[in-house]
Amino acid sequence: MSDSVKKKVDMDTIDRRLLIELLRDARSSLRRLSEEMNVSPATLHNRLTRLVQEGIIKGFTALIDYSKLGYTLSAVIMAKVDGKHLVEFEREVANADNVVAVYDVVGEYDVVLIAKFRSVEDLDAFLKQLLKNPKVERTYTSIVLNVVKEDPRVKI
Repeated sequence: MSDSVKKKVDMDTIDRRLLIELLRDARSSLRRLSEEMNVSPATLHNRLTRLVQEGIIKGFTALIDYSKLGYTLSAVIMAKVDGKHLVEFEREVANADNVVAVYDVVGEYDVVLIAKFRSVEDLDAFLKQLLKNPKVERTYTSIVLNVVKEDPRVKI
């Protein structure tokens, strides 16, 4: 099966509840979750292992408030890219330190980047470097004024 075609994984109520609990707090112990869910720790361990192996759980991470680390400027950057080099460009920009998300989109622009910066000067330098790339035809940037919601978790 190609990477572009995703296989839907069958999940039951226990799988969904486990995912919901891990989204709420990924540091939750399986023992505590097993007590809350009335399921054995071994069963939850097996479910968790399967969810990781099937790629539903890609990893365990912390939700960080970047503004408290000095990254007070967020930008939404749309880029029009030479089609022959789109995938190559996306891979390159995905490795940039300030970039937190890369979306392959349709419409007037080909790629949407979400990036965080410590200052306008850092954003300016990033954009100038981006525009030096011969694969990039043009960009359109919006600066985020207020964050209303920023949470990668969705309801399952």
